[in-house]
Amino acid sequence: MTLFSTFPISNRIVRLFACGAVAALSGTSSVLAQTPTDGIMMGKHLICNVLSYSNSQWDTYWEGTLKRQNGNIGTFVNQNVTAMSAYGLTKNLNVMAALPYVWTHSTGGHFSGQKGLQDLSLWLKYRAVKAEGKAGTFAAFVTGGVSFPTTNYIPDMLPFSIGIRSKTASVKGVLHYKLHGFYLTAHAGYLFRSNIHIDRDAYQANGQIYDTHEVEVPNAIDASARLGYINKHVQVEGYVENMTTRKGDDIRRQDMPFPTNKMDMTSVGGMAKVHIYLKNGSFFSLVGQYGRVIAGRNVGESTMYTLGVQHTFNVTGK
Repeated sequence: MTLFSTFPISNRIVRLFACGAVAALSGTSSVLAQTPTDGIMMGKHLICNVLSYSNSQWDTYWEGTLKRQNGNIGTFVNQNVTAMSAYGLTKNLNVMAALPYVWTHSTGGHFSGQKGLQDLSLWLKYRAVKAEGKAGTFAAFVTGGVSFPTTNYIPDMLPFSIGIRSKTASVKGVLHYKLHGFYLTAHAGYLFRSNIHIDRDAYQANGQIYDTHEVEVPNAIDASARLGYINKHVQVEGYVENMTTRKGDDIRRQDMPFPTNKMDMTSVGGMAKVHIYLKNGSFFSLVGQYGRVIAGRNVGESTMYTLGVQHTFNVTGK
């Protein structure tokens, strides 16, 4: 979702996809999937490459707690194309990477947007616990990740900036339960963000003037719950997600957003995926997702859709 473009796009888009693996690749009868916050792992030597397109739009936003529109912005549009890969180092340790190209603009407003490569994100995901029985399968995971900007884009022209150019580090815990194809997955995580530098000598935040070009960006907590069904042919799920910044100020009346703002949101949505098998044992997956921000603070009331294609195969040729 578009949070005035302040969170790395790749951190959000990666949650939309699960890189699959089937019996022909892994020697198992289940479909394996892998993102930083899902409950399934890529098998050893399996790689999944994803290419996705996302479109997020809003014409109403929260200025602090005040819900309003702004004729100078009109309808804000954030689009991105993201490339992502996930690879199974072992059956219990996976590595992932994602890099988006982002462009922004407004319809009916008076601002031009930005475009360019945003932040490269890298993750390691470790399955610490797995227990199987007649009552189902339970697993627990730990995911650690970092991200850093790949270009010198402008971070303080929100909402039209493609990001905030902050280096980040994150840690997440994931619990997953599955029975007869139905699953319930929950995660909670913490996002550490570095200070950034802007091309101005001073700025105003928290009701005071800071005579510096260094800006403190608030850290954030994120959490989600997902309920779905998966088999070797399809996957469907519904979700609720929340992200809350630890501190920060509100957008000043009639002013633009700024990286110091407290940006909170709750969103809901759904995802569907279909697998298409090839004779060589690899397969493609077609993915679609829809989501909407239903509550927030200093964020847009955005609606987002994502379409993507995945290719999963064994790098050893087996």
